Amino acid sequence: MTQRSLILTLTCCAAAASALAAAAATPTLPPGAASFDARHAERGDHAGRRPLRTTRLDDAVSTAPRGGGVPAAWSALGPYGGDVTSVAASPTQPDLVFAGTAPGGAGGGTLYRSTDGAAHWSAVPALAFRSVFDIAFATTGTVFVGTDGGVFSSSDGGTTWTQRDLGIGTNQLTTAIAVDPGNPSTIWAGVDDAFGTQAANVVRSTDGGATWTNVTPARPTPMSATAIAIHPADPQIVIATFGGWMGGGEVWVTTNGGSSWTNRSAGLPANPMRAVQYDGIRLLVGGGQMFGSQFVGLYASTNLGQTWTALHDAGWPLRVVTDIAVDPTDPQTILAAIDGGGINRTTDGGATWETGVGGSTILSAQSVRYAPGNPDVILVGAASLGVYRSADGGDAFAASTIGIAELPLMAVDTSPAEPDHVAVAFQGNNNGGILTSTDGGTTWTAEPVPPTRYSNVRYAPDGTLFALSSGPSSVAPEGLYRRNGDGSWTSLGPDQGTLFESDLVAIRFGSTASTIYLGGADFGVAGSERTVWRSTDGGTTWTKNHEGTDGDKVVDIEIVAGSGNQRLIATYDGPEGGALRSADGGVAWSAAVTGLPGFARFGRLCSSPAAPGVTYMSMWDTWSTGAVYRSTDDGASWASTGWSGGNLSDIACHPQEAGVLYAAQQSATAVIRSTDAGASFAAFASGLDAAGSPTELALSRAGEPRLYLSTTRGSFVTPRDGAADAIFADGFD
Repeated sequence: MTQRSLILTLTCCAAAASALAAAAATPTLPPGAASFDARHAERGDHAGRRPLRTTRLDDAVSTAPRGGGVPAAWSALGPYGGDVTSVAASPTQPDLVFAGTAPGGAGGGTLYRSTDGAAHWSAVPALAFRSVFDIAFATTGTVFVGTDGGVFSSSDGGTTWTQRDLGIGTNQLTTAIAVDPGNPSTIWAGVDDAFGTQAANVVRSTDGGATWTNVTPARPTPMSATAIAIHPADPQIVIATFGGWMGGGEVWVTTNGGSSWTNRSAGLPANPMRAVQYDGIRLLVGGGQMFGSQFVGLYASTNLGQTWTALHDAGWPLRVVTDIAVDPTDPQTILAAIDGGGINRTTDGGATWETGVGGSTILSAQSVRYAPGNPDVILVGAASLGVYRSADGGDAFAASTIGIAELPLMAVDTSPAEPDHVAVAFQGNNNGGILTSTDGGTTWTAEPVPPTRYSNVRYAPDGTLFALSSGPSSVAPEGLYRRNGDGSWTSLGPDQGTLFESDLVAIRFGSTASTIYLGGADFGVAGSERTVWRSTDGGTTWTKNHEGTDGDKVVDIEIVAGSGNQRLIATYDGPEGGALRSADGGVAWSAAVTGLPGFARFGRLCSSPAAPGVTYMSMWDTWSTGAVYRSTDDGASWASTGWSGGNLSDIACHPQEAGVLYAAQQSATAVIRSTDAGASFAAFASGLDAAGSPTELALSRAGEPRLYLSTTRGSFVTPRDGAADAIFADGFD
């Protein structure tokens, strides 16, 4: 009873430099929104603002003492979260729960363990940096975990673990686990097809996992097994579902323990099947994925798949079922986990449905389970947002993710009107959202935005919050969104059509929220040229003021300090990277590459009122080194500051002190500081030992002077000028 999260494909498709590591986040959720897509549906590239090296927690930041520079005392703000693919509670110890993560495109998930009913979590060291795809308990309490390295089992509540070799070669990514309810020594496992190279896709053990037998149905080509169900009273009857991420899906049935199989796919959509439940009479299967709109929904059969009846109805916003749970005390109550819509529930066997129950529409649900012995308790594993729990049968769900630290943040910003208002943007595999805090990061709330990928979040000069969605448009239109006074969000565009045509990642405001600049690139049917959009009426109408070279993307826009909002510089990424400049408020743009190196990738900009007319650019000047360049003539020419070090992901200018710079770099020293206009930098990273790969820096714009950092493991804050004592001592721990 599982789903395949289809992670390996993303790893294959993303460029090595674009691999996204796991991170930290979770909110306190209000009702609202929906969820997301199963892969980068309408695009093959990474959806983020800049590439991030794939990091393990133990090499992301060095634990050696920091040296030099003004001491900074960084404090973790969270929020918690991660791509939880499976969550299950023990049948013998009710408070023992396991949850597994499989971060898309980054590899290196983790198994987490809770001993207080999912209230708090800690990583299982033996399965650290193992992507987890399914978790199943035997009736004895032994737990089996399907990982990217095969099957692991524990019979002592997760204290010790044994790796179970499936005997099928090196490709043992296990996507599904099922244990015979009548014989805990019989275990079935579904195996990924490894892009067609692994033909053993269903294996069975009759000795508790010590040895395994290949019992794969005789299909013409390999296809990943995604879920397995065993008859509760007859262990010879087993159902296996299959799915390929590019398309195709099937349901197979054996009545003799795997010696022979029958294809029971007739009458079902030929799309990936991802979930199965069988009570001995009624067989339920579900599936689908956003990629290519390969919808399935939920189907039932009372004759072991000879005929099928659709249980979903027209009221389902999305027909992408990742898991199925049936109330053990009431077979008419069925829960369907929806990848893009939370949890759908029926209490009359499928005659009628409630969609997104308990405020779960914001969840990209990947797993749903009833707690053994208590049908009121439901556990949900969700992409990005971790674990959610209901104590009332699904009427209300709440975050239950403290300790799972794997949410990749793409951006962070602070309000100019309220000193403790902070916002972060996150994204996963075609899902994401905006989290906000009104108490400086002590608590977080998930905004009711459409659950798409978010590449940026920014407060306007008047304190209004805006965010950039980078699709998928099958869930909601891409482009800029604005938070309204009542907490709702409005889509502002620019909208070039019904498909995904605008891949936007940069936001910049003029002196008021009326003037907005957006940077990115066209996509798909609109082409693939870099773009700069401009609105002078708060986003009501838009003009594409720049459309440049094919294959490039504008990644940052800065207004030159002291220019009266008339002179702007923009960086773009592409085969080499570079910059643009405008002298008329963003109406016309021209090249600004004089003095830049031929390789100037992932450029980020800052300009300070303390040094009018000066703009700094951080960049990658090779695939392994970073540099800082400076312009004093609005980008007409650039010169290196002379510093070289790790690849840089962002730069920030001190607002009152000319020549004081902060930079985030992809190395053991996550943040560095310069007091000599970038000629030299010193470590500014005390307290960042648990940080992931840094993504963005933000300076507070009201209240106490603070510096914020978003990373692939949450956000962090420090006194901007290096106060010795950590702040928020009573906050996030």
